[in-house]
Amino acid sequence: MTGGFDVSIQLDDAALDRALSAAIKGGADMSRPMGEIAEEWLEHVHDRFEAERDPLGMPWAKRRDHGEEGAATHKLLQHKGNLLRAVVPEFGPDFATIGVLKTAGPARYARIHNEGGTIVPKNGKALSFGGRFVAKVVMPKRQYIGFGDAERRSVVDILGDFMRDLFGEPK
Repeated sequence: MTGGFDVSIQLDDAALDRALSAAIKGGADMSRPMGEIAEEWLEHVHDRFEAERDPLGMPWAKRRDHGEEGAATHKLLQHKGNLLRAVVPEFGPDFATIGVLKTAGPARYARIHNEGGTIVPKNGKALSFGGRFVAKVVMPKRQYIGFGDAERRSVVDILGDFMRDLFGEPK
């Protein structure tokens, strides 16, 4: 007793027991919805590269040469497309993620583009950058991997569908 008032519910229903057992068994391996979530997140990254916006919808910082005569004509972070192609989904029975392949060339520069920061020489006093020597390079944050409203909606929708399937409810 908890202190004067106690409520107890006991369910003795074979159909309910079967439904709960099936849902528990079916929910033990969530590889399918996790794979769907990871694929959806990858689509969001592709959308960000196209729109040049971060997970919250803020525009990426433009290049300094943007709009100048002879300036680069490719979209931001897409000179050759290697970075975008290196972003891949990964998932398992209890996780979903996206990231840049560690074996790919873009792995060397993926983080600095996503998070921004300052690049300084490891050895010596200068870096060769854009055909000139500089003491440091400040990279603006152009976040392409992150968790925003679009990712949140994907998770809720996919896991909601998964739960409805487990309990045999129509979508």
